Amino acid sequence: MILVFCFALNFEASEIEITILHTNDLHQHLEPLPHIAGYVTGYKKIHPNTLFVDAGDWFDRGSSLVPLTQGEALYGAMREMGYDAWIVGNHDWAYGGERLVELMGKYPTPVLATNLATTMPPLPTNVVQVMVRDFEGVRVGLFGITLDTYGTDPKGRPDLYVLDCRERAVWAVAELKEAGADIIVAVTHLGFEKMKHEVGRSFHPSDQDLVKENPDIDVVIGGHSHQLLKEETIREVHEKTGAIITQAGAQGRYVGRLTLLVDADDRSIRSFEVEAIEVSESLPKHRETAEFIAAQYAEHMPNASAVVGEFKLPMPLHGLAFWYADFIRQQAGADVCLLPRKALYDEHASFEAGEVDVERLMGYLYDRYVVTGMVKGADLLSYCDTDEMRDRFNPLHHQGRPFSGDAVYSDGIDVSFDADTKKVKFEIDPDKIYKVAFPWPYGRNKGALPTRGQAEEARLPGGGDMNDLEPLPMTTHELLVREGMKRGLDFYRQPPRALSDWDEWTKHFEAKLK
Repeated sequence: MILVFCFALNFEASEIEITILHTNDLHQHLEPLPHIAGYVTGYKKIHPNTLFVDAGDWFDRGSSLVPLTQGEALYGAMREMGYDAWIVGNHDWAYGGERLVELMGKYPTPVLATNLATTMPPLPTNVVQVMVRDFEGVRVGLFGITLDTYGTDPKGRPDLYVLDCRERAVWAVAELKEAGADIIVAVTHLGFEKMKHEVGRSFHPSDQDLVKENPDIDVVIGGHSHQLLKEETIREVHEKTGAIITQAGAQGRYVGRLTLLVDADDRSIRSFEVEAIEVSESLPKHRETAEFIAAQYAEHMPNASAVVGEFKLPMPLHGLAFWYADFIRQQAGADVCLLPRKALYDEHASFEAGEVDVERLMGYLYDRYVVTGMVKGADLLSYCDTDEMRDRFNPLHHQGRPFSGDAVYSDGIDVSFDADTKKVKFEIDPDKIYKVAFPWPYGRNKGALPTRGQAEEARLPGGGDMNDLEPLPMTTHELLVREGMKRGLDFYRQPPRALSDWDEWTKHFEAKLK
């Protein structure tokens, strides 16, 4: 019995347990963060051989508090959560490369940036190309690979630009082997597999491509494709490639757990366990993370939960866009408002019925200064009725990818399409002088209120001369909150005109692409 007991002790001692907890594609969802941090903190107390990493795309979508803080509400909260390292995703330039680097320096969690570089050195010292952590003699080497749909041109992003995924992965694996890493972990923002719109268009590898091309990679902690990978799929891929690839969904709904059981003698992975921990109110809250977020709300959005209106029915995107154009026109005291599609966030096609509070509304509509100017009807008509512009007034224009973001929503002029003649008609009086309002090209996060001199350089969306340009003193978010708190916002579901010609009009301009 003594011999058996000693043998059992020796067997257990020969196996070292190492865990990687991971998230990805948080996309500005603040609410789950204190619960994620609470779970991770508790787990680490019991299992000290644990790494906590994130695979990128912290920004864009989600809470509208984050844009008000230029990313700090999210980035600072993640620092409080106790991550050991994270990587940058393709959406994390949302507030500009300069701001991204600034946040990295202010909140110095290690950033795995194997294929990131700058033309404006130095980067903060916590931005590293590889890192190695030792767990009871087992050396775990990590590197981070970032997808970037804008390519590798440093001129476009001098503060932080992207190098070739494949070349840098090969370099990192060799570097980590040279450093004596026993287990090599790639933290990636590539996608388990390419998404439909990337096939044939994007040159970056998927996670599965990466491990096939680099068989020395043992583990991939992935992001980008928003997949909650099932254990069955993870084990099937492991059997085929020898690598463990995992991903934990998106928006902080889950924390992924990968536990490696490592042979203490040859320091190889004997077996592994995977689990997706659902994030809910049942998980403990991490006090520091919750307090940081609360302080950000108090400073930047104290009225976040104030109800300012109601969508009585599901609101289609074009309905909200026309309503927003109407709101801006009235606030500006203008005859006409021309509102580019990019004044609304990209991700939504429609919005759920129900009460609309300040934070919800700010998450749908970008914050913009507004400029007004005077233009003669004949000049306004010349601007609208051109080959470049006329089809952009179709409210469904944004639905086809080639036109994504190009639609212009108007208020104060009637625009219609004649299906027989294939002509777009603008009800504009050529002899009238119109006061036109449109969003200043930059939001409040791009700088201070534009001066009159700067406003004079502004033009109608897409071009067009105007006279007597003046900026409004308040941004659109400030106007929305003021009016919503004072008297409530009356949201109508559809624009106040017939929809009968829209489908024919859409078919007409889409046919021009073929």
